[in-house]
Amino acid sequence: MSDLLTSETLNTLRLPVVFTPDAWQHAVLLDGSNHPEKLQLDRLSNVVRAAFKAHLADPNAPYVVFEVAKLASASDADHDPLLRLSLSLLQELDQPDVLLLALAQEQPR
Repeated sequence: MSDLLTSETLNTLRLPVVFTPDAWQHAVLLDGSNHPEKLQLDRLSNVVRAAFKAHLADPNAPYVVFEVAKLASASDADHDPLLRLSLSLLQELDQPDVLLLALAQEQPR
């Protein structure tokens, strides 16, 4: 990755980030309501940071797939500890552009 960021790449990183409901549920939302807000904000920050890092590694790709550590859950104890997510630029007619974070297995739009 170049140390020099193009203005196009910087502009992309300024776009709003939108999660699909499943990506939000699995990547950010903590089970139970007894978790402090700070933990969820930290988790959100870590996921978005990982997405931007993956985007910067390949800024011309239409979407990038990256992994973050899964949230600890008793039901996930036997599964892969990493969660695969994708980041893509969502451009729709008459709507502002956004960066879409989705589970990697969700259909890209």
